[in-house]
Amino acid sequence: MTKKSQREKNFLILIVLVVGLVLTIKLVQLSGLRAAYNSMHQQSTQQLNNLINYIENTLGRFEKFPEVLSTHPLLQEVLAHPNDLIKRDKLNLLLEEVSGVTQASDIYLINENGLTLSASNWRKKNSFVGSNLKVRPYFLQAMTGVSSHYYAVGLSSDKRGYYFAHPVTYQEQVIGVVVVKISIAAIENQHEQLINGDLYNFLIVAPDNVIFISDRKEWRLKKINFLREKTDSTPLDLKRYASRDIQQLDLTKISSPFFPPTLDASLYQINDSSTQEIIFAQQARMADANWQVHIWSSLKPINSEDSFLTIVSIGGYLLLVILVLFIKERMKNSQQLYQARLLLEQRVKERTEDLTAINHKLLAEIEQREHTQRQLENIQEELIQSAKLAVIGNMSASINHEINQPLTALKSYSQNALTYQERGMTNKVTGNLKHIIGLIDRLASIVSQFKNFTKKSTGIHIPVYVQKSINETLAIIKHQAQNERVQIFFKVPEQVFYIMGDGIRLEQVFVNILSNAIQAMKDIDKKQIYIQIKPIDSNVQILFRDNGPGILDTNIDKIFEPFFTTKESFGLGIGLSISQRIIESMQGQLIATNHCEGGAIFTISLPLHPFK
Repeated sequence: MTKKSQREKNFLILIVLVVGLVLTIKLVQLSGLRAAYNSMHQQSTQQLNNLINYIENTLGRFEKFPEVLSTHPLLQEVLAHPNDLIKRDKLNLLLEEVSGVTQASDIYLINENGLTLSASNWRKKNSFVGSNLKVRPYFLQAMTGVSSHYYAVGLSSDKRGYYFAHPVTYQEQVIGVVVVKISIAAIENQHEQLINGDLYNFLIVAPDNVIFISDRKEWRLKKINFLREKTDSTPLDLKRYASRDIQQLDLTKISSPFFPPTLDASLYQINDSSTQEIIFAQQARMADANWQVHIWSSLKPINSEDSFLTIVSIGGYLLLVILVLFIKERMKNSQQLYQARLLLEQRVKERTEDLTAINHKLLAEIEQREHTQRQLENIQEELIQSAKLAVIGNMSASINHEINQPLTALKSYSQNALTYQERGMTNKVTGNLKHIIGLIDRLASIVSQFKNFTKKSTGIHIPVYVQKSINETLAIIKHQAQNERVQIFFKVPEQVFYIMGDGIRLEQVFVNILSNAIQAMKDIDKKQIYIQIKPIDSNVQILFRDNGPGILDTNIDKIFEPFFTTKESFGLGIGLSISQRIIESMQGQLIATNHCEGGAIFTISLPLHPFK
């Protein structure tokens, strides 16, 4: 091959490589940018739906409000007696209060001649009181007996607003109009959290093609002529915009070969004095207000994607060329690579055997840990049961006293019954037997309380009535409290509180806290415990407060540690630790603090369950 032929061949290869590179860049851009435009369309659609839903919900909140307000008798009285300044002042105060509660911009009452008699802004310099609004379309339409709505720039306030008007009638005659105005600026400000200002801007175009609402101040109250799907014959009502100068927002529609033709969106270039940028525009219509809602998206992500795709396509193409050369070189060394592969497969096999052995070892360790975990759970359950029995042991003296009284009475009534039987006094025998039955029922009630308390928990969480659990706890603890002369104050709240948990374990926590409080007050003359239930957000909070010596500052961080106790003669120090674990298993929290007036406070916070 001659040098000329070699140069021609090399030149031909270079041309093929350049053409291939250009085609690769275009194909990658076409595929990637269309995908990027589709993704932007999806995100823009979501933003558009969010905006429409937000505005419809905002306007819907006030749509029926004027109709409801029109039935207030004070409005009819002011319209019937417009010179009664006392009634007008009362109505001013009422409208001012309602405006503050509903967050409406202004509320005002107009008589049949268009004169504003009362308004919520009566205290302000630009008050509507005394203004004549008979030229306003919403007033004229409402005077015909139907509700109306209208958007405009306020004649007095010079601020944009949306107006809802409803007729005030007396004996089926329209005698005035009540109007509720909401601030457009408030809608724009509140909606900033739903729109990403760096990438998205929104604007709402009225039927006369004027931008009435937008998050960009420089676009507001400017006219655009070709964004609506159909040409609207609605003339430009200059009174609607007060003294504002309605200028033109210069837009130019542009095309791009990478823009998907199936998308219901367009590309526009904004030729504004302050900025010149290309945006991705998408729109939808709000039927009730007859507005066109637009989302304009910045093309910064598309431009970034374009640059990225160009770099990727060039890199990919070069990588493909290098890969071809690499494959050619690889074929020369195929035998060496084959031997290397065999060696690699052998090493992989050896490594796999090692990993299999390690995996078996790990499985054995996992099984051992699961077994250990089950043992720990069983030990914890036994500790809980032991704690219950310990509490019962602590209260044994008071329980024994509570049972001995009916037993002694049983013996006395039985002996008397025998004596009455021998004497033939059957009526008195019957009376004694009834007393004996009542005492037996009392003993059964006492025993059942402690029998239920010492049951083992099933571990299944069900809806638990908090007030009932506290009452059952008080029934268990009352014997110990009476023996120690402790007063327990618990006012049952009217609201019903349910939590999702284990009722038996919850009662154990209550008993443990109350028993500890009784023991802590052994050296106090007047012993008192207060129990309070109150809702906090989505939780129910249960507070136990005593007037004892409280908890030492050095111990307050340790009392929930296992086997920590301040009791000198008895106590393993596991009661509060177990109680905390029980509350945490119900997604709750148990904390201890000291009251500013003395005594300890134990607070239990548990999630409310909407059980009905």
